[in-house]
Amino acid sequence: MEFFKNWSFSVCTALIVSAVLSVFTPSDSTKRFYKTMIAVFIFISFVYPLKDFDADIFRDFGSVDIAKSVNSSYETGINSSITSFLKEKGIIGASVSSEVLYNEDDNTAEISAVTVFIPDEYSAEETKELIFSELGVNAEVIYLGQ
Repeated sequence: MEFFKNWSFSVCTALIVSAVLSVFTPSDSTKRFYKTMIAVFIFISFVYPLKDFDADIFRDFGSVDIAKSVNSSYETGINSSITSFLKEKGIIGASVSSEVLYNEDDNTAEISAVTVFIPDEYSAEETKELIFSELGVNAEVIYLGQ
């Protein structure tokens, strides 16, 4: 943010100086030359500070948001898939919470934990085995009241 603040200050200063200089330009044949020099000065004042610009701040900022977004998307998908699966198998009222770890280096996601909350009338062991045998997910199954 400091970069943008300094850049905008230098651009505003250059514009003010250019306006003052353009008032004092002679009105003879050299006027065109002076106007061109002022335009070059303004252009350089816009571009020169960019040499100090560090684009990595945007890369790091964006990657954090992307990783969070990807994790959230995967978690939502896993949660809704398991909830729908349990509903199809007759386990009504279950809710799911999952944690996904997204690796930016190789663009892979890994399920680190899945917790399934079921009502007391269903068996936790049978639900756990059903999820593992049908979906291949080793979930922790606990009762809603716990």
